[in-house]
Amino acid sequence: AKDNLKYLSTLHRFIEPLYSGTVQSMIDTLPALMNSIKMIYSISRYYNTEERVANMLSKITDQMVVRCQEIFSFEGKKNLWQEKPTAVIKLLEAGIKLNKSYQEQYRSTKRKLERAPNSKQFSFNEMQIFGKFDLFQRRVTKLIELFST
Repeated sequence: AKDNLKYLSTLHRFIEPLYSGTVQSMIDTLPALMNSIKMIYSISRYYNTEERVANMLSKITDQMVVRCQEIFSFEGKKNLWQEKPTAVIKLLEAGIKLNKSYQEQYRSTKRKLERAPNSKQFSFNEMQIFGKFDLFQRRVTKLIELFST
């Protein structure tokens, strides 16, 4: 339990923006977040299985989607339809950028690990990790199309 707490506490400062940050602050923490997950995966006794790390990454994805929804609804204070279309499109495009940045950072970390064959590899089910965000992105893209016409 102490071991888990130690490793998860290293993630705290990178996870915090997923609950209260902007899209850009989430993007900015991705390299350090992925590096921390890589470290935890390689040395933790509990988070040393593909299943557990994939579940952790899936939960991170879920929280990114939730945070984007909160940001898109202006923390529940406003409605997208009450805003200027150009401002809404910019906001929605930031959510798409977050998904792309997240997947790029994951794949960059995966490639780095592949160059070190003796280290544990990121060979997780990407559909499990990114599927929900990809689906969310498709809905956001449709909203962008609506606000563009």
